[in-house]
Amino acid sequence: MSNFNLNYFIKPSIRNFIIMLLIWYMGIIAYYYIGYSTMPLGKALGFYSKYSWPNFILFYTLTIWIIPVFFLRKKYKSALFINVFLLGIFIAVKYFNNIIQNPEMYSYYLSTSKGVIYQKSSYLKIISMEAIRGLEFISLAFTYRFLFDWLIIENFRKKIENEKLKSELSLLRHQLNPHFLFNTINDIYYLALIKSEKTAEAMLKLSDLLRYILYEKEEWVPLEKEINYLKEFIHLHKIRFPNNVVNFELKNADLIHNQVIPPMLLSTFVENAFKHGAPGTEESPIKIMIEISIGSLHYKVENAINKNIVKDKSSGIGILNLEKRLNLLFPNKHTLSYSSNDEHFEAELEIKLRHDKSNSGR
Repeated sequence: MSNFNLNYFIKPSIRNFIIMLLIWYMGIIAYYYIGYSTMPLGKALGFYSKYSWPNFILFYTLTIWIIPVFFLRKKYKSALFINVFLLGIFIAVKYFNNIIQNPEMYSYYLSTSKGVIYQKSSYLKIISMEAIRGLEFISLAFTYRFLFDWLIIENFRKKIENEKLKSELSLLRHQLNPHFLFNTINDIYYLALIKSEKTAEAMLKLSDLLRYILYEKEEWVPLEKEINYLKEFIHLHKIRFPNNVVNFELKNADLIHNQVIPPMLLSTFVENAFKHGAPGTEESPIKIMIEISIGSLHYKVENAINKNIVKDKSSGIGILNLEKRLNLLFPNKHTLSYSSNDEHFEAELEIKLRHDKSNSGR
């Protein structure tokens, strides 16, 4: 449906004319089946082909030309004049078409003899009757056109909103924490200076993280891939700070398969714990817990509070970006909370997971 073009139905073309004509005949068939015609279907199609073609031409002309060229451009006086002119042409064409093909038609509708339909009073009745029919089809054309214009505008608005949403999500997702990157490069530089054996490993881990951040184009990735990214993130931190105690717990790991999640959604809690929290110790480690259940994920990170840290202007940006992403991706399908005391800070998230149907049979 994303490539479906509603303009296709209101642009002048031979193909469009044929499509609208087919829709017109479908309407005649529907008119027949709901019981408004007592004639057999074949005869009804022939009858309306002979006598209702001016109705269709009026409808088509208004829909494709008059309304967009004059009315939608606010040329109301011209639109009114042309509508009155077309209505007059419609009445004349209908009258002569019916008189030529079946002179008895009006005598049937007017309950009078054939000879009387040419009288002045009968002319007025015929003009009134055809004028009412013409106004009905003019109203139908305006309704059809404005309905499709509204659908087109609504369709366009949704596309714009969708593109805006994708752009905003892409921006939020690719906002690297400059402190993390700067500090990590500095630490690796220090490892290189002292010729540490961990230098190559640290460079490889950082390369893997940056590759995932910069080149992961999918809007949803396997949950297992995201958790592996989180583990790599923790491992890189452990290379930089080997004495920092981090406890990572994954519950119900067997349920990880066929679950998908937006990339880089889980790293913010851990990054904040490393940046703003106190270093983990045996007595008070940094605790990271992910619990997977059918259709949901419970995620919690707890760290000791570093009372000596001075927060900079970028503090809280990661959490703010996370909140925006969650509101865009999981409206009414997530719970985000924080709690703290004098000693510890805890961040907790629960989201409804999506099931990856493409891999469900594997």
